Amino acid sequence: MPQENWLRFVNGEPTVQNIAPLIYRSWQRSLAHNINPAVISNNKFLNDSGLRELRESREDLIRAAGSVLPFLFQLLNSSNFSILLGDKDAFILESLGDGPFLSKAQRIFLSPGGNWGEDVKGTNAIGTALIEGMPVTIQGMDHYVQENHFLTCSAAPIHGLQGEIIGVIDISAEIGNQHCTLDIALVGARLIEQNLRHLTIERELKFYQQGSKLAVDLLKDGCLSIDRHGMITQVNATGASLIGRKKDDLIGRHVTDVLGAPKGWVLNQDTLDLRHKDGKGHELVTHFQRISDNSGSSLGAVGVIQIIGQNLDNLSWVGRTSLKSREILEKAHKAAQTDFSVLLQGQTGTGKEIIARMIHELSPRKNGPFIALNCAAIPNTLLESELFGYADGAFTGARRGGQPGKFELAHGGTIFLDEIGDMPLNAQVALLRLLQEKALVRIGGKTLQKIDVRVITASHKDLKALVDAHAFRHDLFYRLKVVSIELPPLRERLEDLPELVTHFIHKACAAIGRPMIDMAESVYPYFYSYSWPGNVRELENCLAGMVAMCNGSLLTVRDLPPEVRESLSEKTEDEDVSLLASQTRQIILQALVKTDGKILPASRLLGISRTTLYRKMKELKISIPKA
Repeated sequence: MPQENWLRFVNGEPTVQNIAPLIYRSWQRSLAHNINPAVISNNKFLNDSGLRELRESREDLIRAAGSVLPFLFQLLNSSNFSILLGDKDAFILESLGDGPFLSKAQRIFLSPGGNWGEDVKGTNAIGTALIEGMPVTIQGMDHYVQENHFLTCSAAPIHGLQGEIIGVIDISAEIGNQHCTLDIALVGARLIEQNLRHLTIERELKFYQQGSKLAVDLLKDGCLSIDRHGMITQVNATGASLIGRKKDDLIGRHVTDVLGAPKGWVLNQDTLDLRHKDGKGHELVTHFQRISDNSGSSLGAVGVIQIIGQNLDNLSWVGRTSLKSREILEKAHKAAQTDFSVLLQGQTGTGKEIIARMIHELSPRKNGPFIALNCAAIPNTLLESELFGYADGAFTGARRGGQPGKFELAHGGTIFLDEIGDMPLNAQVALLRLLQEKALVRIGGKTLQKIDVRVITASHKDLKALVDAHAFRHDLFYRLKVVSIELPPLRERLEDLPELVTHFIHKACAAIGRPMIDMAESVYPYFYSYSWPGNVRELENCLAGMVAMCNGSLLTVRDLPPEVRESLSEKTEDEDVSLLASQTRQIILQALVKTDGKILPASRLLGISRTTLYRKMKELKISIPKA
């Protein structure tokens, strides 16, 4: 029957009975490609340099298949087979086989460099599996070209990380020697796909670890690591500065000598907070997190060093003059007294991390660690291991003994997940489960660990819109926004500008060691006119640049960056009227701040009567600022 079917089809007879639909579709495609079934050889073959270039471009696929092909050959337990690795374009990249069949395969170019696409060879396992996107077996006269009728071949597509077809594994032999080859080809394809995932994770992990080493000195918090004997193995520049010693003087020293811990102190628990003082008498706390192997033996610990209460000084970054800022601070104070989850929403640069740190510092958890993670900065494939940690041997390239995740490091304190809107859905599911169970299992591990952590999240995206678009889980959204605080952009709270300007000028001068300078009043109209798309962070950077470039003792319009200087000239007449009112409002607010909200001294400072001041305050809806 197969011979009759093939003969009738290639001779153009209109009907073919009892033929598999897959084979019939492939024969029709072969016919459409004008493949001549009787021609002895339809070939498309790469020369040595072409094959070398192709192999280089398919390096990951070849590496992933490197250990799989010999394994499959052992499963076959026969020398009458040829195992072939093809790419997505049906070019054969690698082959493994021996004996008489190998020489027959080479004669028909079933070997590296040969192309077995349907448009070249007609119906065959490699080309048809790629076109159909499924495992296939093509036997004898199922092949469209007559010279291939002696073959029996089974092939399975290989999929990439996004589900796309990137290659094919094929097992070929002479007809009558099938030997469960389709099942073995399927096993091979799945093993190669698994190896590809491991290769990708290893590459991203290596990149991330190397990037982390380069970035560790840029961390705001001080960090150090100790081995299981308590010897310091690494410390970043911030940590060395906080301790008050040079990095080279710290590495190799015992932590008890450096941090002034009691004699005999050992890290005998998973987390520990050690209070100590720096060289200037400032009180510090180092939050230690032990790293253990699967047996529970300590491998060492990492510590985060912070000045106790330092983050409350950063509230000048937020501002306290405007009504909106005061409302935010009031909400943050109230939120700090609870242990509920807090969601901070606002544009980039509005101070979300400052508010998160403030809530932590004012909460009962203030002596615990504050661990921050930007979800958008971590590759999706690594985010879960970064959050929840991984066990020893969880994957190739995993650190010996495993590694704690950010939730373990934050135990007893607060975790701040910035840009939560960028978290992929699979990580959202894992986070929801952790919040529900208050426990986690490291990736690749078996031990359930209880976690006591307060969760604060932030996003510049509209999370509700993401929920409506099915890009963010609604159950996680409502669990995270028990307390919700919206941070307005700087342009909506311009009353805070004078306070912010003073704070950032002080900070910039201190950073470069120059005497304190002031800013001319003529600069303020430009600041009030500019839209500040980067919000408070842009203002801080703007003033830092002005301070760095200023030659005198007063910042003037000449020191402004072009985009700020040009903003005033772009205003329309209507906007000028609005700007005048805004400037008047700021001048009155500055006077009230300088006189602690006292009307009579403020009116004298402004050179107007109390009655006029009251009237202006009513017109401009100005309330007396709180001290």
